[in-house]
Amino acid sequence: MAKPVGSATKMETSGTFPPIAQAWMVTAILWLVTLFSQLDRQLPALLVRPLKTEFTLSDTQFSLLQGYAFAIFYTLMGLPFGRLVDRTNRRNLILIGVTLWSAMTILAGFATNYTELLLARVGVGIGEAVLAPAAYSIIADYVAPRQRGRALGVYYVSLAIGSGASLFLGGLILGALPADGLTIGGMTLAPWQLTFIIAGLPGLPLLFLLLAVREPVRQEVRGAASASIGDFLRYINAHRATFSRLLTYPALIAAIGYGTLAWAPAFFDRAYHFPVQRVGVIVGILVALGGLVGTLTSGFLSDRWLAQDKPAARFRVTLVAWAIIIPGAILWPLMPSAPLSLAMLTLAITGFAMAQAAAPPSVQDVFPNAMRGQAIALYLLLGGLVGIGLGPMLVALVTDHMFGDDAMLGTSLVVVTAPLTLIGLWLSISGQRPYARTLSALQRSGNGKD
Repeated sequence: MAKPVGSATKMETSGTFPPIAQAWMVTAILWLVTLFSQLDRQLPALLVRPLKTEFTLSDTQFSLLQGYAFAIFYTLMGLPFGRLVDRTNRRNLILIGVTLWSAMTILAGFATNYTELLLARVGVGIGEAVLAPAAYSIIADYVAPRQRGRALGVYYVSLAIGSGASLFLGGLILGALPADGLTIGGMTLAPWQLTFIIAGLPGLPLLFLLLAVREPVRQEVRGAASASIGDFLRYINAHRATFSRLLTYPALIAAIGYGTLAWAPAFFDRAYHFPVQRVGVIVGILVALGGLVGTLTSGFLSDRWLAQDKPAARFRVTLVAWAIIIPGAILWPLMPSAPLSLAMLTLAITGFAMAQAAAPPSVQDVFPNAMRGQAIALYLLLGGLVGIGLGPMLVALVTDHMFGDDAMLGTSLVVVTAPLTLIGLWLSISGQRPYARTLSALQRSGNGKD
């Protein structure tokens, strides 16, 4: 077994960060775990046709499966998990989460009706709810503030690559499996069932890998080691001009992004008659590439502007991101050819990744250490309820009830996306000065210093 990385001692206040090599090792492990969590989360987007056929679903019913069945429990459970992250061993919480979401992904492959499939997705949501608050908090305690944007940006790449990998690997798996499925132990499993089962299997080696990570010393703590819910809410209220924007814009990005990715494979299937295996491979590669470029660019700009003492340096990155998102996200379903549509989709994905990667370091920098787990949990709550859940469902509702025609999916995507992008741009522009004031106040209090 690998030698544990980091401090083995009980948590205590420290002003000294671990060696950067240890920090990057921990970040790499959490990166890998998060990548595979995205594989479990995004997989249904590739299985629209077989799942609709198997369970006789409408687009709206499928959007519930892809969205709120996962998102409601993912986000609501994030709140109590966020409290645990601020109070207890974060590595152990992740171990429990990996076990649960892997098991529930495998069980989805054995679902015999729509209800069982929904319940499996609920289980995946609960299992994954602990990962982001714990991972972001751990990384923040390994990496000094002036390097944190880059570290969190690298970590966030796992989300982008995981989304792409789920489509890419899912396409490869579906292409490799016999059209009639396989018979194992006297049970015949359809390709969609085998895809879920295979996606859940990496959970076991991930558990052993996580044993190499130990709880870091909590950094930048001045005063109480934990904050009550009341303290947390009072802090948000005192800086409501900042947090009404900082915690809302990622939810809109998530709504646009998840709505786009949930329906992109179906769009290329319906509009250009791409086989599902081909859609998975092509879109998966583009999602991974766009996400990689956007995320790394976000981290680079974030740290560069912070080093230059730019006002609201972390949050400033979102202004660049919106300039990329607006044309890409609105125009990709309207292009006259598949190559142009894929090119604009890649542009949109790059912007999504840049904006979303800017959110965690922006949030971390304006909350005291004792509130960071709760802050990330709240950020995920809004992003989950508005983004993961509402994004795919809004597109489906417009398709089913405004147009009543599956072939109008591309127009539905534009109808949903266009107003959300304009609102998000306003939030980022109007939030720059309040964010700078909150950051300055936190640093003066001694809770945000290097």
